[in-house]
Amino acid sequence: MNKKNSIKVITGLLAVSMLGLVAVNGGQTGSGRVAFAEGTEAENEIASPNEARREASIMNDADKIYGVGSVSKVYVTTAVMQLVEQGKVDPDAPVTDYIDDFKMADDRYKDITVRMLMNHTSGIAGTSAKNLFLYGDNDFVMTENILKNLECQRLKADPGEYACYCNDGFELLEVIVERVSGISYTDYVEKNIADKIGADNIYTAKNVFENANLADIYPDGHNRYETEYCMDFGSGGIYSTALDTCEFGSTFFKGDNRLLSEESKNKMATLWSSSKDVSEKLKIDPAFMDQNGLGWDLVDIPMYEEAGVKALYKGGDTRDYHASLLVMPEEKISICVTTAEGSSGFNLAMAESLANIILEEEGTIVEETAAPEVELHEKVPDSYKQYEGLYSVNGAPAEITFPDMKYALVKMVGSGTSDSYYMFTENGFVKVTGDVEEGNARVDVNYNCVDFEEAGGHIYVTQEMISKPSGLISTYQKDYIGEKLEMNPIPEDVLKSWQERDEMIFELISDKYSSAGYNAPFASIKCLDDSGYVVSTGFEKDSIFKIVDADHLEAFNTIPSSSNRDACDIYIDESGKLCSTYGLFAVPESKNQNFTADVKKVELTTDEAVWFNIDDSMANKTISMDRPENSAVYVYDKFGNVKYSTHMIDYGNILHLPKDGYIVFVGEDGGTVSIN
Repeated sequence: MNKKNSIKVITGLLAVSMLGLVAVNGGQTGSGRVAFAEGTEAENEIASPNEARREASIMNDADKIYGVGSVSKVYVTTAVMQLVEQGKVDPDAPVTDYIDDFKMADDRYKDITVRMLMNHTSGIAGTSAKNLFLYGDNDFVMTENILKNLECQRLKADPGEYACYCNDGFELLEVIVERVSGISYTDYVEKNIADKIGADNIYTAKNVFENANLADIYPDGHNRYETEYCMDFGSGGIYSTALDTCEFGSTFFKGDNRLLSEESKNKMATLWSSSKDVSEKLKIDPAFMDQNGLGWDLVDIPMYEEAGVKALYKGGDTRDYHASLLVMPEEKISICVTTAEGSSGFNLAMAESLANIILEEEGTIVEETAAPEVELHEKVPDSYKQYEGLYSVNGAPAEITFPDMKYALVKMVGSGTSDSYYMFTENGFVKVTGDVEEGNARVDVNYNCVDFEEAGGHIYVTQEMISKPSGLISTYQKDYIGEKLEMNPIPEDVLKSWQERDEMIFELISDKYSSAGYNAPFASIKCLDDSGYVVSTGFEKDSIFKIVDADHLEAFNTIPSSSNRDACDIYIDESGKLCSTYGLFAVPESKNQNFTADVKKVELTTDEAVWFNIDDSMANKTISMDRPENSAVYVYDKFGNVKYSTHMIDYGNILHLPKDGYIVFVGEDGGTVSIN
């Protein structure tokens, strides 16, 4: 392919013939449009009472622009590999060679190489979240934020030890591209990626701002919001159409050297570390570790590997946009699915379903990975008794026991409590449904097999899962998902200081008025009995922390996989504010003022949101307001659900105040909101 393909868009059809490109644009209702390379049999299948009008409408839809989220990581990796080919970057040189002001509160950062950023093995904690997603705003502050936030962070593993998904590493790659090339990342992508492949619609949040073709978003499923812009360009900030994302994917076809040489593409498509390296260093099973290459999430997908097909995959999810890119270099298949609802996982299921149809037409039959037949045993071997205890499972606390040594009981004890039952088999513990005690258990429709592994003084939980959440095609995963928490003895007065904060609600104050962080601004802390650990619930995830002293918590997990992603440390400052190494700050709800009829004005301060509890005297009443342009107001019910936001389009200026709810005012220095 020497120039951009001519694309024909077909709607409502999933029957395909051999092609070079497939693209699917999904709307807010989950509908899709499938695009085929010109000249396929499907081209002749359009039928409509008003075909010209329909085709015009479809072609307009083909121009819809979506955020591709973390698919952006393949773009920045491509940019770095271009600089490698030019001799301007050494992938095995320290990052500090290219970013001299990169520093961390952990001397091991000096050992992080460029390659480690590309394959997620840097050991950097995860994601600097401050002002990451902005509504109707593209104020670029991420570079400043990333370097500042990393200065106070420690590493969670030795550089190069294991792969664990890390957004911040790809933001550093963006900085490297800018420092080495001497131009902005946006300009670099336009000149060295988009222009080289003839793509008219590859952008960052900088140059896509207010583009009329941006897909609408509905974060709560009902109300249309201002467009979301991801300000972490290297990690998640590329915007494109499904068609041009497909075109980008096609540059990884064998023989297509528009962007990279075959050598560079092969390096990107190679597993981050060999099984021998992993097993010798960590003494664990590499099959349960991350299977990424450079930039790609997956460089081997079992069902395609068994069919003799090399497949590369990258998924991406921002708060409101979702994308999947599936590329088969030898077969010259590139499939992209973009949506403004759902998830990249569902998009991957669509992409794989289409790929399997294409491959079948070419004579390659792909068999979905099937769950093995297992025999449920009514007794758990006594040797497993030692594994009872408190665990971190995918970042959330869980208690694992073996009642009467008949089965394994996994009881989640984080933001929600739930019980799961597993019976012993020759493969490990398989999840079951039905009445375990009465002997009526059966294997769950989604095969889920867990087991325990001891390595390096740790007890890990492994998981093999085969499920079909999309209803389209089975997904297969093998991961390290959990680790046993060893008791962390602490003085009684230290434990008491954290127990006094039990169930205390904290509210985000540090993000700017346009930040999407205010869609989920609440967090709380709860002690896990006297274990020496606490669980933080909120900001859209549960996290386990190890108590250090009366005011400091450290992120816990040495799980050698992406189950250990997005870790941060927390401390409580002298004013009682909760502070994280990700740059987020939150205040106790107990410090809120009451919002009464006497509140006529609210003075705004940059990075200091103003929170109120809705007073009973104002419950179920309405207000209106006059506010400056650079400000936002949110109203929440007592459960923390957003009921109103000034980022909602066409919602109006009348605010209904729910009983026992909250209202927050966010803006910049000197601004004032007047309440009517």
